[in-house]
Parts: sequence; C-alpha cells; structure tokens
Amino acid sequence: MFEDLGEFLGGTIIFLYGLTILNFFVKWVNKKFRAQIKKNDLVFKGFSALMKVVVKYHKVFGVMTIGALLLHFLVQFFTYGFSLTGAMAASVLIFQVALGGYGFYRKKRGGLWLKLHRGIAVLLMIAIYLHVE
Repeated sequence: MFEDLGEFLGGTIIFLYGLTILNFFVKWVNKKFRAQIKKNDLVFKGFSALMKVVVKYHKVFGVMTIGALLLHFLVQFFTYGFSLTGAMAASVLIFQVALGGYGFYRKKRGGLWLKLHRGIAVLLMIAIYLHVE
C-alpha cells in the first residue's frame, strides 16, 4: 500500500513540476509566435486561457511540488530508507523553489537569479531522471 502511495506522490511531483516549467514555455511561445497564434481566433483564445492559468499559478504549482516532495520523502523513507539520488533531486528542487521565492520577494524580473532559476530547472530534470532510473 505505501509503495503505491510513494509512487503516486513521485508521479505527482513530476506532474506538478511539469506544470511549473510550463510557465517558461508558454511565455516563450507567446513571445516568438504571438502574431501567428492571433491569426486563428480559436487557437488564440485557447492558448491565452492556458497561458493565463499557467502564469497565474506558477508559484502555487511550485509550492504544491514541495508539499508533494515532503509527503513522498516521508513515505519512501519509512518504507525503503534513505535514497541518495532522491535526496539529491530533493535538494535541487528545494533550491529551485528558494530561488523562485527570492525572485518573488525581491520583485526582480531578470538578472542572475532568473538565469540560475532556469538553469536549475534543467538540472532538476536530470536529477529526477537519475532518481527514477
């Protein structure tokens, strides 16, 4: 039973992380292809609605990911014990959320913190992949 719960929470982390990084991609698509998207009213309305939700809840998705991480850690630790790759991926995720919090509270739109925040997102993908494998 706890094995299934741990696996479900791990999948939840990946899903929420995916929603979180979608923020970058919808903004990039909007910046690069807005003119083409606007040509089709249905596509534009759908994309705009998606972008509005993704951007609005980016921080919420990040916090929810941390919540799922904590639950996943507890279940997995008490079921299987310590996982080095899990601890590494968790550390990267916590650092990622801390960088996001820093940027939010400092009200800085760009700069080194944002470059790190984006770079850490890629590092986190690798860390999660290594943990799951």
